Amino acid sequence: MFWLAQRLACSAFLMGALASRVALAAPTEAAVAADAPCHQAEGVGPQLGLDHAGMDHAGMDHAGMDHSAHAGHQMYEAGDGDQVMVMAGMPTWLFVLSVAVIIVFSFVVIEKIGGRPVAQDKGFRVNLIKNRRVYKIVRSRWFQVVPQLFAIAALGLLVYAGIFGNRIGNITPIAVWTIWWAGLIFAVAIFGPLFCFMCPWDGLANLVSRLSLARRKEPLSLGLEVPRVLRNMYPAIALFTLLTWAELGGGITTDPAGTALMGLGMATMAIACALTFKKKAFCEHLCPVGRISGMYANFSPVEIRARNSRTCQTCTTEDCLNGNSRGYPCPTGISLKVVNNATMCTMCTECVKSCDRQNVALNLRPLAHDLSGTTATRPDEAWMCVILLALTLFHGFSMTTAWEDHAPGSMSLVKWLAVTLGTPSSVNFTIGMLAVSLVPVGLYWASCVMAARLVRSTGKTARELFMAYSFSLLPVALFYHLAHNAMHIFAEGSAIVPALSDPMGTGADYLGTATWHLGPLLSDQTIWYLQVALIIFGHLVGIVVAHRISRRCFIDKRAATRSLLPMLAMMVLVSVAGLTLMVLDMNMRIGRM
Repeated sequence: MFWLAQRLACSAFLMGALASRVALAAPTEAAVAADAPCHQAEGVGPQLGLDHAGMDHAGMDHAGMDHSAHAGHQMYEAGDGDQVMVMAGMPTWLFVLSVAVIIVFSFVVIEKIGGRPVAQDKGFRVNLIKNRRVYKIVRSRWFQVVPQLFAIAALGLLVYAGIFGNRIGNITPIAVWTIWWAGLIFAVAIFGPLFCFMCPWDGLANLVSRLSLARRKEPLSLGLEVPRVLRNMYPAIALFTLLTWAELGGGITTDPAGTALMGLGMATMAIACALTFKKKAFCEHLCPVGRISGMYANFSPVEIRARNSRTCQTCTTEDCLNGNSRGYPCPTGISLKVVNNATMCTMCTECVKSCDRQNVALNLRPLAHDLSGTTATRPDEAWMCVILLALTLFHGFSMTTAWEDHAPGSMSLVKWLAVTLGTPSSVNFTIGMLAVSLVPVGLYWASCVMAARLVRSTGKTARELFMAYSFSLLPVALFYHLAHNAMHIFAEGSAIVPALSDPMGTGADYLGTATWHLGPLLSDQTIWYLQVALIIFGHLVGIVVAHRISRRCFIDKRAATRSLLPMLAMMVLVSVAGLTLMVLDMNMRIGRM
């Protein structure tokens, strides 16, 4: 069976290497005609501090691009007037080397851990609030209120700038999409659901429903139960998919007013849910940011748990779940008696406030502990893992020139759909998004079907394996997400400096930094190496998690190994796909200049 796995992995390597060299199809006359409005923008690069290095991208296919000279970026004007900067992908040699490392290390990891029993201990724990004074600060009702007030103020400023400021040079898209959304994933990986702790949408919902800043008051709410059909993550998955479509297909990332209205919409939903339902239905079922943060937080080295599990078992009131005079009920229905992962935790610290026995700990712990320690995965949790992987990969692909190429005379998937179907751009985007997103979903399901056939004698079904192995996809999705976002932060993040001085785009210079165009924070080469390291690390963590899950699911080690092989092949293919996206040139929309 190991021979089969090696063959599959080698095939993935060859496929990936071939994909990095295949040129896009030659343009048809219709495609050239459709692309006629696009033209190269002159004189834009120097305004941004970019060095074009004279690279002529127009008419050049991906296979023919010289990856040895990556200092240059090319500028084009999209049909809607936005400026698009094309960043060259990482060199092919680095891609091939990275794929080789993934394959070799995959089998090294399997060989090293294959014969080891799965550890049953919980690993080290360091309680960050063990000190009495620190614990007292965390128990204060102001502990969450203060950061939420700062977040509400920031939200208000961004909404005002987005709606009433100029479209050109506006701070709102930069702050939301380049700084907040890209940085959010890094924050979750390191600190857990930190944004949920200081969430301005939840803060506004608290102010409206409680009519109080820090006093414990019963909220004004109809107190209705959430309909049973919605008591899961599927509403958050649907909203995440819709927001992804709006972000990438609707051009909201360069639209200050659209971005501001999106933020207002999220706040409105949070307030409406707080006034209608028990607890916090928005946080538990609807908010995609919270549910994504919760899933990724299972990797984080930070957790909230009981200090002593035996103390919890003797508790009869479960104040951490139900609340009391000092703390509100857990907004997502968690009891410290039974919790074994971070999926639903928002780090609101209400359990710290309500526990009479002061038996709550904020721990540092081993990385990815909850990914392999979860004993049962719900279907909605499994689907959130799979959709996260699919939409994260789609997000990366939709920024490449393979998806949409603005160079005159070029061909790309979106252009091909327009020529072939003759349908509007929104329809083409939707069809392409659905088709591309279904590829990783289908690949994972196929691996589960194959695994089920290999362990037919155990009675495990493909559906059971679909849920069991889903958490092993999270580190792969998380670290590709980090690799993709690293490009945004380190290549575009410095744009926030002049925007801070002129948030409305009116020509102001409040802080004296309006003319500070700093350029990329890291060089292209450094970003490539960082991206490769992140993808490889996430891949290896995913393999370790999958191995531990297999040992938990099967008593027979041989059955565990057989079920693991299709998952290993699938992970290699997905990681190679992520690296392939890094090879392709990237469209970086920077708005109208």
